[in-house]
Amino acid sequence: MPNKKKLLFCSNYLYFYSNKRLVPPYSTFMKTVRIISNVLHACSLFLAVGYCATALYAMIVLMLKTPQFQLLNEGRRYAILYPFSTKNFLLGENIGAQMVSMVSLIGLYGLFFYMVSTVVAIFREQKWFTKQGMMRLRYFTYANLTIPAIVYATHRIFWEVESPAEILVALHALLGVFALFIAAIFEQGLHLQNEQDLII
Repeated sequence: MPNKKKLLFCSNYLYFYSNKRLVPPYSTFMKTVRIISNVLHACSLFLAVGYCATALYAMIVLMLKTPQFQLLNEGRRYAILYPFSTKNFLLGENIGAQMVSMVSLIGLYGLFFYMVSTVVAIFREQKWFTKQGMMRLRYFTYANLTIPAIVYATHRIFWEVESPAEILVALHALLGVFALFIAAIFEQGLHLQNEQDLII
């Protein structure tokens, strides 16, 4: 009986504590984490917008053959100029498959940086262990483990792929495995948090 009273007292105390939001002040470490996550969130969003805008610009130039599209080396290669400029921006071989590949790769890296922004945004929140945060980590994991390998395998069908591409695929796979471990930690933390909420 004393144990039940003690448990009831602890539950009531936790309930009062959580509802009154008597949250202890953040430590210096946690404040640093939130500052870094804010900076990374802004940087990754900036990169995502930049890559997506570049992919859209390149697609418009290649499809419409605007004045920013220039042929080089007797038509074997092409250059996409900077907007309102005569300086080369993007270079490639004048082959349809290569053009599609370039635009798709740039767009995919725009998607990658957007997913990075959603992941680091988790650490800006008051509560880290949420279902939404766990799903973001899972999507990030699956994307890094599958998309680079699929793109690499597809590229090998059309032309020879240089060794740096293999290193990029391996790095993305390593990043995906790391994100998988973090997602597992978040899933366990969410489970414990839900159990605590039920006790309260």
